[in-house]
Amino acid sequence: MCRSNLFLLMTLGLISAASLGCQPQRESLPTSASFSERLNVALADIEAQNLDVIIAISHQGTPLQYYEFGSAAADTIPPEQTLVDINSITKTVTGVMAAKLVEQGKARFDETLEDFFDNVPADKSGITLHQLLTHSAGFKEALGPDPEQLSKQDFLLRAFNSPLESSPGEIYQYSNTGFGIVAAIIEARSGKSYEDYLLEDVIAGLGLKNTGYASVYDQSRSLTTKRGKSIDQASWGNPQPYWNLVGNGGLISTVEDMIRFRQAVVAGEVISKDMLAVVQTPHIREFEDDDSFYGYGLVVENMDGIGQIYWHDGGNQVFSAQLIDYAEQRDLIFTAGTGEDAAKAIISLETYLYDAENSE
Repeated sequence: MCRSNLFLLMTLGLISAASLGCQPQRESLPTSASFSERLNVALADIEAQNLDVIIAISHQGTPLQYYEFGSAAADTIPPEQTLVDINSITKTVTGVMAAKLVEQGKARFDETLEDFFDNVPADKSGITLHQLLTHSAGFKEALGPDPEQLSKQDFLLRAFNSPLESSPGEIYQYSNTGFGIVAAIIEARSGKSYEDYLLEDVIAGLGLKNTGYASVYDQSRSLTTKRGKSIDQASWGNPQPYWNLVGNGGLISTVEDMIRFRQAVVAGEVISKDMLAVVQTPHIREFEDDDSFYGYGLVVENMDGIGQIYWHDGGNQVFSAQLIDYAEQRDLIFTAGTGEDAAKAIISLETYLYDAENSE
């Protein structure tokens, strides 16, 4: 099964079609095969590919299961304690944070940049929070390299002075810049740093002790690249992330924390069920002739044979991650790995867990 949710990574040049493609079916399974039998075959396929990946799976409410392969399995850190770079899945967290801010009455989705900031140029003054959260504001994909030591003030100045690549509200155009602006809005209206708002207002009381930026980072527990570099060295390039990353990428977490976060959001423990429905509304089609839509910080898609799913992925050449909520199957999967391995692991898992074509 070639999944459309890999299109973004290929578009950004982080994954090549040749390296992923549709993998050959190595083993057929009878339609009567249980989830656990299918999972075992998928895991064997992942191991056969020599992937460096950590996996967490929640199947229909059963206790979380953890698996690790390659160099991730060679260290002494338990898979649920290994810190990983969730990359652009940070946007899923930021989307929930923005929804929380709105639910607290501190912002509205229809408010504009000129409501949030001073001295916004005329061509950008009417851009709404909704457009930023749906990649439809027209900002370019990025304003510079992730490790650049760029302050929030300089980031906003650069964003406001850069030309728009499309008219606001016109089309979907993936933008890290837009989500960096959302992070600045969260700080402006909450009176807290992005990280403090996340820890104190959004995930407080959930027991997610490994999710954040520098305040939760422990280099000794970091997943490392194929060349042995930790997250701060390989992803941030600094002791902490700067504003080309804040709000759109580089968040630290664990495979366990990310599953627990999604479960808490869906259960109404972070935002209300009504607000969750707004976040998960298919607001804008991602690509022409595609059946995937963007909500607020996550993709909404209905897949043949699987049903409704909510997902996001991310990659930065050295690390990759994927979070998928198979809502109708009542399954949650999070993968994190080096290189493209998190995405490759998802292909194996979907092929054997859900693809009817792979059954006898």
